[in-house]
Amino acid sequence: MIGIAMSTYCNEEIIRETIQSIQQQTAEFVCVIADDGSTDRTVEVMRELTADDDRFIILSLPHGERGVARKESIGRLRELHVDVLYVIDSDMVLTEGLLTSCLLYLQHHEEVGALVIPEEAYSTYTNFFSKVKVFERNLFQIPEERIDDRSIEAARFWRMEAYEVSGGINPAQISFEETQPTIRYIQQGGIIRRATFTSVKHNEKEVTLQNLLEKKRYYFQVMPQTLETEEGGFRKALARWYFFRPVLYHPSNLKKYRRHPVLTLGVAYMYLRLTFIGVSQLFTHKFGKSDPVTDTK
Repeated sequence: MIGIAMSTYCNEEIIRETIQSIQQQTAEFVCVIADDGSTDRTVEVMRELTADDDRFIILSLPHGERGVARKESIGRLRELHVDVLYVIDSDMVLTEGLLTSCLLYLQHHEEVGALVIPEEAYSTYTNFFSKVKVFERNLFQIPEERIDDRSIEAARFWRMEAYEVSGGINPAQISFEETQPTIRYIQQGGIIRRATFTSVKHNEKEVTLQNLLEKKRYYFQVMPQTLETEEGGFRKALARWYFFRPVLYHPSNLKKYRRHPVLTLGVAYMYLRLTFIGVSQLFTHKFGKSDPVTDTK
């Protein structure tokens, strides 16, 4: 059976579309949704949508961090002895037949431990940085199965035994914690592939430069917790820093840059600003104390 682990936080506006896309899947599954202390009607909406659907388990947790909520949902799925684990976010919409096609792939490729599911980004907002963020996210949709060892894409569809071998998500790692099991598994000699035959829609919602920088500043501020609890953490992070990502220089993306020069400049500017924030936060962590930052997730 497939176990779907999902965490939520104040996603009342978009959670309906996500849950309905899961309910429309034809494969056998159980879905555990751990809510991270939402202050809106997210939990109520989820309970209403799944009241007559025993494939869903809703966990209402006190507000903590995304990794803690994920750990709770994955832990419950372990207790249910699922064979396959699919980790998703509450702003993702599953395409028709996704679970079935991914399961069939693993059945026919026994050497593959996990799949990266390409994310088809979209937003109903039309302001410039919403368009830039959608454009940037879609740069990772390249037509190749092979996952580069410097990839920052997180495998989400796992054989449970492969996920256990990877060490799984460490809830103490607040930033970029979802990519660490993928990196570890590949470095251990495991095989992960990109599922070029399907995709999941990712709702980027409204993105402004200010809220993007604030959100990333928080994650950069807590990033030392990831670097210090991960073997070779700093080296891994440096090799995957924005402009060092090989996927950005894939031939299919070079064509996109030529077709969309303004959005390309927007991505470069965004990466420069984020690089400055990241470096300054790491410098502050090493040589001094920074001001507290509110969790903006």
